[in-house]
Amino acid sequence: MAASKTDETTAEAFLNTAQQYHSAARALLPLREQVESPLYFLFAHAIELALKAYLRSCGLSTPRGQQGHALLDLLEACHRNGLRVGVDLPGVIRLLELEHGRHGFRYFIFEGIGRPSIDHLREVVDDLMRVIGEEVAKRPSTTPPAAVLKFVVGRPEKK
Repeated sequence: MAASKTDETTAEAFLNTAQQYHSAARALLPLREQVESPLYFLFAHAIELALKAYLRSCGLSTPRGQQGHALLDLLEACHRNGLRVGVDLPGVIRLLELEHGRHGFRYFIFEGIGRPSIDHLREVVDDLMRVIGEEVAKRPSTTPPAAVLKFVVGRPEKK
């Protein structure tokens, strides 16, 4: 997975976005009974982006398309490149893999599945975010910072 010119997303950009999803999930924890699927989606997406941040920090490209959502493949690639994380992460990812890969947290899938408890998932993701944050900080990006403009447009005013 050597980095290509088309894959210029920095490790820091992936990590920043992973941290946003992680923070959103933690903020919604008090509402866990009302927002169960969104919580799982936010935590699973934080895992995906954090693993991609690690790969980019190693100078590697990240898979795109459906393959880019395969959490076990991302974890394996990270392990091959030196990432050492808690023993619970692979098991948690195995429980999330089917539903995350088929967008079941955003929509739904009609089959029986297993999920980690939301509290166990939170603990595992908290640990992963800490470890990935430390790893990315050890190898800062050599890509020059880029600016991206995003406009927020409000409701038009009547004249």
